[in-house]
Amino acid sequence: MARYKKPIKQQRSCKAPLPRTKPLFFFGLFAAFLWLWMPDRSKLDTSDTVNVVLRTPMNLSTPPIENHSLTAILPIISHSFEGLEVLLSPFLVPSDTIREVILICPHTILSDARRVLKKILSYSDTVDHPNLSLLPYTSSSFYNSTLTSAVFRVRTEWVLVLDNHGFQGLSSGQKAYLLSPLSISLPVGPNGFLRFPANSSRILATSDLKAAEYLIPPFVAPTHLFSRAFSDFADSDTWLAFGVHVAKTHLEMIGGLVLPSDINNLSCCEQNSRFPSLDMTQIEHNPTGILSADNDGRTQKRPASASGRFVLVVPHLEDAHAFMPIVCKLQSVGHIVSVLLYQASSSDTMYCSSGGCTLQCSTLSHTAPTFHNWLDSLDASPDVVFALDAQDFLSVTFTMVLLHEPYRKTTLIRLPRADIPHSDWIGSLTLRELCNWNVPEITISVITDHRPHSLQRLLTSLTHARYFGERVGLRINLEQTADVETLRVVQDFEWPRGDVYIHHRIIHGGLLPAVVESWYPNSNDSYGLLLEDDIEVSPLFFAWIKMTVLRYRYGGSENISPSVFGISLYQQKMIELRPEGRRSFDARALFAADGIPNPNTPYLSQIPCSWGAVYFPEHWREFHDYLSIRLSEYSMKIHENVVPDIRSNKWVKSWKKYFIELVYLRGYVMLYPNYANFTSLSINHLEIGSHVKDQPEKEYLRKKALFMLPLMPLTNASVPLFPGLLDLPEQRLPSLSSLPVLDLMGKLSSASDLLERGTKRRTELTSCSATIFLAYDARELMCLQAFT
Repeated sequence: MARYKKPIKQQRSCKAPLPRTKPLFFFGLFAAFLWLWMPDRSKLDTSDTVNVVLRTPMNLSTPPIENHSLTAILPIISHSFEGLEVLLSPFLVPSDTIREVILICPHTILSDARRVLKKILSYSDTVDHPNLSLLPYTSSSFYNSTLTSAVFRVRTEWVLVLDNHGFQGLSSGQKAYLLSPLSISLPVGPNGFLRFPANSSRILATSDLKAAEYLIPPFVAPTHLFSRAFSDFADSDTWLAFGVHVAKTHLEMIGGLVLPSDINNLSCCEQNSRFPSLDMTQIEHNPTGILSADNDGRTQKRPASASGRFVLVVPHLEDAHAFMPIVCKLQSVGHIVSVLLYQASSSDTMYCSSGGCTLQCSTLSHTAPTFHNWLDSLDASPDVVFALDAQDFLSVTFTMVLLHEPYRKTTLIRLPRADIPHSDWIGSLTLRELCNWNVPEITISVITDHRPHSLQRLLTSLTHARYFGERVGLRINLEQTADVETLRVVQDFEWPRGDVYIHHRIIHGGLLPAVVESWYPNSNDSYGLLLEDDIEVSPLFFAWIKMTVLRYRYGGSENISPSVFGISLYQQKMIELRPEGRRSFDARALFAADGIPNPNTPYLSQIPCSWGAVYFPEHWREFHDYLSIRLSEYSMKIHENVVPDIRSNKWVKSWKKYFIELVYLRGYVMLYPNYANFTSLSINHLEIGSHVKDQPEKEYLRKKALFMLPLMPLTNASVPLFPGLLDLPEQRLPSLSSLPVLDLMGKLSSASDLLERGTKRRTELTSCSATIFLAYDARELMCLQAFT
């Protein structure tokens, strides 16, 4: 039995572009009329260089893109091997902008590519360069689809798309721009074209940026422009189709901007100057044709300072009061907050106060009768708009208004009214983290067999949790032996938060494949929460996930590390991996005894949690590859112990045994909560199943008591003894570098020590001392270049 609903895919930008509607339709009619009205283009004077009139003033106090917000995609072919070192040289040095380089190559040369790449990297004088990864494709017909697949794996805000020539043939200025571009919302590169009925003509580079209908690589572009629909272009002229797609998302109907050959003389790139009007576009041949566009002459507004600009738009004053814990925290760190009450009965300015925080609230008026008019009256475009997750005469227009410049990069966060009293943690997030609010895609994966009462308890706790306006997909994985009552629970269950997928095995697999195959990421913004059916979650579990994922996956580069593989909901009370058996564990007591300034801090531990945890996409893919290698016995016999002197070596049917091996070899860590009284975001009821065998009741209850923890309740004055999400050092998540690090035995360590242990053990197991250069590559980890 299977039930499948197609998921709604989220875009990768702060604000996902949506299809244009009626205004663009009427503009299209106008453009068509203008085209027909123009004189015969063949009779135009070819000396007339006004081939394209596109006026798009843009404020080029526009800053450079933010640090580590660019991913480069470089195709390589067999003929590239001789010059591969030259192609890669711009990426083998420390970079403030580039986070990752994805190399795509034919599958037939994958092994050779790995060998050549390792040789090049071994000669490199620095290891502080962007991460490199290889993505193969099976044949030339799959090149475009693999390229688009690479784009969809990108989790940075910007992407640099190259061809197999890399930067060859470009001027030093053009190369420098592509490696450190400005925050321009269109594709920018040196090779642009205009279309004509019989052909396309290349645009001649001049001393200024020029408008184009489409670009071919190399170019840099915002990642959100590569919508999921882009994969449909694989069988057509990819870059022409992409240019058409980009043009449809911009009022100016421009597919890209062409860089001048001498970027150093580009006057528009000076501080506080503007792009010139993009007219007089010259082409190499056929200097005919008019590309019409509408332009309202408005300058794109941007914040004048580093502080963020937030807008709260709600119907009534009492709604503004409910948001005060969020907006006051934002205001206290220097952000600017503007408030609109769009159903207020009075047109007078009103004020909303809480403690030392006061907000001035505007209302709609004859000078600003709509939300759009009111936004236009602000000094600068907002970075984030907060609103209620409600539908009324005005709120339905919010998304449509934010589709258009200058608001396309504004993030809209809608919160249900009932969730706002439990949302104070949102105010602890940074501007960058809030701008990425809509990017992570979190899927809940439930693994069940024949425990219907346990399953019902878990599903009930999931239903009662708060999701803060998010759509969350749910996967329910049924073992072949699931009984009739369990099937009935699943069939009767209603999930209002998103799509539901039900998978029912027809051949018994056991717990290892049931867990490992229960979820697989579809992008690097896809996260899996794995829950066995004897788990129960706190009503605030999703808030903990959202808060931590935004901080440690989308925050500043100082808070992001490839060594962090996931986030636990469960708070450790026992350490199970010591050879002598399980031992009690108290993180707060350990940290206090060691003199750590904030014993209540969350911490990083090598132990993977199986009692409610989120796993990150890159690490879960690597685990799949690692498990395939181990189970194939290609690298070593299955009974060989990878981690020395650890209890999990005896867990021969457990997926955690192998994940622990990967963690040890890589030096990976997971984030754990550390609230008072072991208050947790999930608990395990330790019911009879694959890992808990039937035993005398007294012994069972004694063992169960060792693991039972209090669940964090909703924020409520009636339960003051329970900690809340912000019972953290300085009421916010600490920086990644300040978090204590624990090894598999629950002992304090450091990230460098963990990595050194794993590297040493890898050499002992494989007799391979080669440096690991490719992130998340299990084949390279195990020195198996030819394994498929």
